Amino acid sequence: MQFIYNSMNAIMACILFSAVTATPISDTAAGAVAWADPENCHRFYECPVGGKPVLKTCGPGTAFQTKTSVCDYEYLVESCWHHK
Repeated sequence: MQFIYNSMNAIMACILFSAVTATPISDTAAGAVAWADPENCHRFYECPVGGKPVLKTCGPGTAFQTKTSVCDYEYLVESCWHHK
């Protein structure tokens, strides 16, 4: 019985690993460019390779971090400090 249990765990781990690694790469990871909106630290523009810029908004409590080009906690983003 232990052999069957261990075998099932190994099979499930392989299935889960395959599903995770088969996820397509996002536009940002594939070379898209993102930059902060100069008027609002909670917004940013993202331009997929060969595409047009799209204005996007970070989630609640977050702001666009220019150092990493991702949304981060608002208190860590210097461009938002003057908005408090």
